[in-house]
Amino acid sequence: MKQRSRANALLIELVLVIFFFMLGSTVLVRLFADARHKTIQARATNESIAVGQNIAEELYAAGDPEGWLAANGFTAAEGAENTWTLAEKEYTLYVTETIEEKKGGTLRTFTVSSIGEGKQLFTLPSTRYLPKEVSP
Repeated sequence: MKQRSRANALLIELVLVIFFFMLGSTVLVRLFADARHKTIQARATNESIAVGQNIAEELYAAGDPEGWLAANGFTAAEGAENTWTLAEKEYTLYVTETIEEKKGGTLRTFTVSSIGEGKQLFTLPSTRYLPKEVSP
C-alpha cells in the first residue's frame, strides 16, 4: 500500500511541476509578445518622425509644394480640402495646408502629422511667409 501512495504522490508532484512550468511559459510568451509589439510601435514612431521632418523641410523650401507632394507619392484626401495622405506599412502621413493672405504677403502653413494604429504619433508644423512686392 505504501508503494502505491508513493507512486500517487510522485504523479501529483509531477502534475504540479508541469502546471507551474506551463503557467510560467505562458507568462513569458506574453511578455515577449508585448515587448515585440512595443518595439514595432517605437520603430514606426521613429521612422515616421524622421520622414515627417524631411517632408516639413522639403515643403518649406519647395516652390511648388503640391507638385512636390504629388511627385513623392502623396494623394489628395477624399472629402478634405488641402489635405494629402501617404500610407506606409505601419503608419499614415497626413499633410494639411492652410493659407492666410496678409497685407504684406502670404503665410503658408503645412502641418505634417502621422497616425499609427489609431493613435496620433506626432504633429509637426512647417510655416513659410512669402512677402508680396510692395510699391512705395
